[in-house]
Amino acid sequence: MPWRETPEQLARARAEVPVTVATPLGTLFGIYTPADPAAPPAGRCAVLFTRPRSHRNRMWVEAARRLSLQGFSAFRFDYHACGDSDGESHFLDPNTPNRADGDAVLAMLRERFGESRFLVAGACFDARTALSMFVEPSNTVEGLVFFAAPVMELDTLVKAHADHKDWRHLLRALGNAENWKQLGDPGRWRYMATVLGRVARRGAPQTNGEPANDTPLADSFVQHFRALVRSRARALFIYGEADVELISFRVALDTVFARLSPEDRARLEVELWPGDVHGFLNLAMQRRSLERALDWFAQFHPAAADANSVATAPRH
Repeated sequence: MPWRETPEQLARARAEVPVTVATPLGTLFGIYTPADPAAPPAGRCAVLFTRPRSHRNRMWVEAARRLSLQGFSAFRFDYHACGDSDGESHFLDPNTPNRADGDAVLAMLRERFGESRFLVAGACFDARTALSMFVEPSNTVEGLVFFAAPVMELDTLVKAHADHKDWRHLLRALGNAENWKQLGDPGRWRYMATVLGRVARRGAPQTNGEPANDTPLADSFVQHFRALVRSRARALFIYGEADVELISFRVALDTVFARLSPEDRARLEVELWPGDVHGFLNLAMQRRSLERALDWFAQFHPAAADANSVATAPRH
């Protein structure tokens, strides 16, 4: 393991508080790391989303303790049905994130620890759950680090192409005998169902009062992305150029990102790195991801903001 706790980090470990959070889906178990009282207070709590609360190679354990030494508090927890938390196991679909778990956690942090301003981070399913936190305005999330998540219902290129087809294309396809022969493949049936569902839904109004989703992106992603934009929070999206998930994110860049005002777009940073970010299996990439998230969160510390204002102040 590349990380060994320093004496200062071990002291923050001894200050950690085990916490249970009651939810309709089961009691959640987590760890609260209070900010180091010797550090200038950041006034923000970082919530680190992941299925095992330690993340790979205790990545979020390290993050929580290092953030604490900088004056941030932090919380990491197991979703329902994961780790030490209660609940029934289920398939984790990024388009159905564990929003209820996240909302319950932020409510607990407000009520028990007096936290009122949050930063959130996650990768893949966890990134989509972190993004869903913006739907509830009372969550007051100010920053999001979003690592390499799929943002379409089916994130392969072939299925992405299905979203650009219309009824005329379907009629032509149905008249092609070769297409009928291919329906013996179950995967082809799923592909056809995706095409039909998208075409049938296109143009239908949203029931929640929002404009219809006229993109190939998942409805849940578009809803949560719009909530992020309305919140006026900042976000950092990171993908690897070798990530399959980048295929769907490029569609997001060409649609929902491209439609933003210059002011809104300026709050959302996008970084494309060489290699594979999604897997986190390469230790060098994992370390780079951790360091980037911590550096980005550090910008929210009032001391950093004061330093930036001094550095950019006009000289007379």
